[in-house]
Amino acid sequence: MSPNPLDFFANVIERETGIIYSGTNLYQLQMRLEDICRKEGVKSIDELALRFQGPGPELQLKQKLLDLATNNETLFFRDPIYFTTIGSFLQELCDRERIPEIRIWSAASSTGQEALSIAMTLDELSEKKALPPVSILATDICERALARAKAGLYTEFEVMRGLSEERRKKYFTKEGDSWRVRHSIHSRIQYGYNNLIRSAVYQRFHLIFCRNVLIYQKVDMKRSVIEALYRQLEPSGAILLGAGETMVGLKETVESEVRNTVTYYMKPREGAKRAS
Repeated sequence: MSPNPLDFFANVIERETGIIYSGTNLYQLQMRLEDICRKEGVKSIDELALRFQGPGPELQLKQKLLDLATNNETLFFRDPIYFTTIGSFLQELCDRERIPEIRIWSAASSTGQEALSIAMTLDELSEKKALPPVSILATDICERALARAKAGLYTEFEVMRGLSEERRKKYFTKEGDSWRVRHSIHSRIQYGYNNLIRSAVYQRFHLIFCRNVLIYQKVDMKRSVIEALYRQLEPSGAILLGAGETMVGLKETVESEVRNTVTYYMKPREGAKRAS
């Protein structure tokens, strides 16, 4: 074990998730570890580190560490232009390929707002033009976030962030001080645990959202995540990264197409110019 327990836990988190804690953000890790200690009745971070050195750290404790290590900041229709452009992309794809089902993966879904925003977008699109059935997979490494996503219950503050009053009334019902997603839209999403560093998702998708994940990782981990996404991409599909993320320098055999400032990363098509 590292002489510094913070370094020890930083190494564990990086190995398991690719997320980097070093230098200026180590204080965040310290506060999160102290929170685990309080909740678990552990006297100090040093003692917590000793518990992780056993023959096999307790799985529940390990998952709590990973849950606290991840940044679950999200909101409905985050960067709205993404949801405007996926409509035109999928319409063109359906017209060109005549696919029997649209498959979409929200690969770092947090508490579910992104997947629900996708579902609402496509529901609205289907009212204007017939679409094939849509299936949405929402995965995350944080079990605590996944539990909230599966529950489909959001606070007043959460539904006010990114949701118009029209969408709130159409897709949610009021329950006390909270808002519950209507079954008609929530049931379109399948939720599951997945670690993108060792991805266990084997389906193929026409659209993969993986936003604001790469910014927390080193180059080799970024490449690992991109390869995991790329393997699951349909030949005619596309990957969407966060506004401040890129595949430049990370993946050579990839095409890019910009739609209203949003970059779509696709597998090279025969005869098309490759972009890296």
